[in-house]
Amino acid sequence: MAARLWQVACCDIDGDAAARTAEMAGGSAVPVAVDVTDDDALAAAIARAGARGPLDAAVHCAALFPQLALEETGIADLDRVMAVNLRAAACLTLLAAPMMRDGGTLVFLTSGSGLLTAASDPFQRGFALYGASKAALDRWVAGVAVELAPRGIFASTITPGAFVETPGLAQAGIVPREGEATISADRVAEAIARLADDRSGIFSGRRLNATAFGDTWA
Repeated sequence: MAARLWQVACCDIDGDAAARTAEMAGGSAVPVAVDVTDDDALAAAIARAGARGPLDAAVHCAALFPQLALEETGIADLDRVMAVNLRAAACLTLLAAPMMRDGGTLVFLTSGSGLLTAASDPFQRGFALYGASKAALDRWVAGVAVELAPRGIFASTITPGAFVETPGLAQAGIVPREGEATISADRVAEAIARLADDRSGIFSGRRLNATAFGDTWA
């Protein structure tokens, strides 16, 4: 998005990571250290972004994905995952939409883990919390998109549609199975940037697949 001359605020709970991302993005990207589960801090971060000019788009990609067996899972784990993966997304919607006075886009990163058909996949074992949070996120966006569209604000979710080889997954020791389809993080980013640019509303309320970007959509 920075390469497309957007003024980008790179938000992360780790300020150093946000700074590295902003430096890598170049352009007018700036780092913002923020805990998305802190309502006041998130509101301040969005207000800071809006102070630079009209808020045209917001991308929610923050997520926790602990791999926990049921006997290892406590209700506090549910609260922690939902706070980042769902509640923060809902809070972002409520805070950002009023600042999009001339319309805009909201893009939310979802996952195949949220599909009921994925629950029986051995690879998904231990990701019940993560999958539940992403299923709830899909439902949240589908619901609010209908109400936001008449205001020129278009919300959608996008799933990579294949295994994304990211530093986060590598750090967790999660690697693709032999023969499993993969997609680069850059390709997912291209799809997200396309959604952020869109003002036609054709993607509003849709659950899009990055592997189909440039093929069956956009």
